[in-house]
Amino acid sequence: MEKLRILAVDDNMVNLATLEQELKDEYEVIPISSGKRAIKFLYLEKVDLILLDVQMPMMDGIETLKEIRTQENGITVPVILLTAKKDKSTVIEGSKLGIMDYIVKPVNSDELHERVKRALKRRGVLPMEGDELYRLVKEVLACIQGGKLKAAVMKIDEITGYQIDEGVSGRVHAAKVKLQSNDLPGAESMIQRVMKLMERDSGVGMDEEKPTISLGELNSRLLYILDDLKNFDIKEAAEKIDGLMRYAIPPNLYESCQKAQECLEGYDDDEAEKLMQEALKNLGASSSFFQQQR
Repeated sequence: MEKLRILAVDDNMVNLATLEQELKDEYEVIPISSGKRAIKFLYLEKVDLILLDVQMPMMDGIETLKEIRTQENGITVPVILLTAKKDKSTVIEGSKLGIMDYIVKPVNSDELHERVKRALKRRGVLPMEGDELYRLVKEVLACIQGGKLKAAVMKIDEITGYQIDEGVSGRVHAAKVKLQSNDLPGAESMIQRVMKLMERDSGVGMDEEKPTISLGELNSRLLYILDDLKNFDIKEAAEKIDGLMRYAIPPNLYESCQKAQECLEGYDDDEAEKLMQEALKNLGASSSFFQQQR
């Protein structure tokens, strides 16, 4: 498999050598020492990412980027600015020209790799791993529950900027709309639904450390859920099932809870009750699971 190509533009040869040394094991790095040379190169060649120094003589990074955006090979290529200081006006100007990110020099190795991968993932050049996406969605939930609504919206904007599954993207966007209309319970519920969807479809989050629950307590909770379902207390049953899924429970029970939640969302409480009855009936077969939790 061919390596992704990164164009590194900096008038300082030491900086160029450092960038190439840091990235050469994972990417093909093309070092270029001026904005004009970078523009000429892009007339003929395509790259997957550009690392562009801001402070260069003759033609600085912003001027270079303006010219790059007029070229066929540079209109949509992701660009990360490299700047000696965090200059708000430079970042704003770069944002108008579609920069993906910026890094303040001196460049930290771990930060460089993280920012490069993030930019490539947002362009869909590199895949977004399920565990990473799940972590970001979970951070949105934590922000909502902690009352940090502005942070939650910003995190949602970050998530929807990536090339991800349409079902996840659409639901996360719907949560943002609910946040903006001050429907916090609705936004929280939507994000929780996204997490359950990801857990069901790709198994992410299933290995996260969760609080344990005894077999006796689990048996009691299932009986309470069944009692709610028999009395048509659908909302209460759904909340109890959701609470149960926050514990470390047997995989087959977790799957039954997911299916029951889907049934309740579709107003099929009869099928949900059957699923919970079957889960209670099979609980005795899970004794080895609870022995391992001790």
